[in-house]
Amino acid sequence: MVPTNRGEKPTARVETYVDDEYGYRLVYPADWRVEAEPAGGASFDDPRGSAGATVTVDDGVDCTLTAYVAAFLDALEADDHIGSLEALDRRDVALEGGRTASVVEYAYRSDGERWRLTYLFALAEGTGYVLGVDWNDEDDLDELATRVAESFALETD
Repeated sequence: MVPTNRGEKPTARVETYVDDEYGYRLVYPADWRVEAEPAGGASFDDPRGSAGATVTVDDGVDCTLTAYVAAFLDALEADDHIGSLEALDRRDVALEGGRTASVVEYAYRSDGERWRLTYLFALAEGTGYVLGVDWNDEDDLDELATRVAESFALETD
């Protein structure tokens, strides 16, 4: 951990992940394991805790960003492993280059524990990108999840 200057909580040292083929990048904690996934995706895993992140890439997306997010949220609500889904926040963010992405934050219960997730959705030239960060709520990783999600950038911008 790298200390901050004004008595704030320490922030994690980060690395940058770049996928040249699918044209995106993001920062993630340097001590997390990284694994490239098929079709441009990647997974990031905290070896000491409950946190993790994934990027999925969907080719051939033919809808608006709003519809893309809505379809994902419908699937999330139908997931049998998720109970008591609670919407916490939904906002648009500007990516580098001026493209708009949508961020949603939710809490849910699974096996009696409260979990959190922050997901960022972006579209570019018919390709959809979903970056999700999930963690056990007891781990208090809200700021880290926001930092990872809002670091997402498309190299096509």
